[in-house]
Amino acid sequence: MVASGASSSLIADALHRSRSSVCGKIARLRIKRPEGQQPMAKGTTKQSPKAEVPIVVAAPKPTRKLAPVEAVNGKPVPFLQAKSLHCRAVLDERGEDGLARFCGAKKKPGSSWCPKHHRLFVTYGRA
Repeated sequence: MVASGASSSLIADALHRSRSSVCGKIARLRIKRPEGQQPMAKGTTKQSPKAEVPIVVAAPKPTRKLAPVEAVNGKPVPFLQAKSLHCRAVLDERGEDGLARFCGAKKKPGSSWCPKHHRLFVTYGRA
């Protein structure tokens, strides 16, 4: 079918395969198209656009400036030393090893954060 000028899409439709699988098989078998012959185009069913639709550009959303995350008790916990009871709020500071630091305060039951960071991070139905 390639020698007769059929495109990969037409071959795929005839063999009930994907176009990618047909292209892969053609490449693996190193089948060449005849010189100067373009592949047959698949018949298009798309309708030409009747009129151009004006492009509407939405206004950019205002960016909110986020406040830096600070530790509640002033004693941040290194990333590798955090326990299951520590708040998981990642601070804007790094330790001597270059790893991030967690808040380290006692976390709120049922949450990953202390009460202060829970109020900061979790929004219930608010935009």
